[in-house]
Amino acid sequence: MTLSSVTIVGLGGTLRERSYSRAALREALRVAAEQGAQTELLDLRELNLPMFVPGYGIEDYPAEHRAAISRLIAGCRRATAMVWASPAYHGTVSGVFKNAVDYVELLSDDHPAYLDGKAVGLIAINDSKTFGAMSNSVHELRAWLAPTHVQLSKSDFDGDMRLSSERAIRRINRLVSELLGFCLR
Repeated sequence: MTLSSVTIVGLGGTLRERSYSRAALREALRVAAEQGAQTELLDLRELNLPMFVPGYGIEDYPAEHRAAISRLIAGCRRATAMVWASPAYHGTVSGVFKNAVDYVELLSDDHPAYLDGKAVGLIAINDSKTFGAMSNSVHELRAWLAPTHVQLSKSDFDGDMRLSSERAIRRINRLVSELLGFCLR
């Protein structure tokens, strides 16, 4: 496998227009693209997914939501590795992030199932407690968890929502390097 055949998919963001988790994902994907990987952002605000209903297939959801659900599922299938980003809401991931992860259930009959064989890196905004819930989901979905977790806060960004903290930039670079290294092994 070469870097140009690696696809890193970012999943996250919030419903907030100025989302730090979305900005962090964009930076991670920029770093991956700069190193030669293909990238895709699955922005939860843009996807605007309905609540996941166990037992439903894509065709069971209202027609106006099917394209977004299909895009999410296709992105998960296409990914060689993923970067997940969520803010901390009341000690865990945001509801919109958890809802998106629940849709990975639609990959249960794939071969391999779920995210088996893929690597996932984690970014949390404001609180490291979010990593526990995210890590549990990564393991339950049979993916490999990158060892570096990146915790960021508002102070790591400038007024234009660009990562400005040298420490944060180094950690994002390290996370992306771990994901790319896993994919190339």
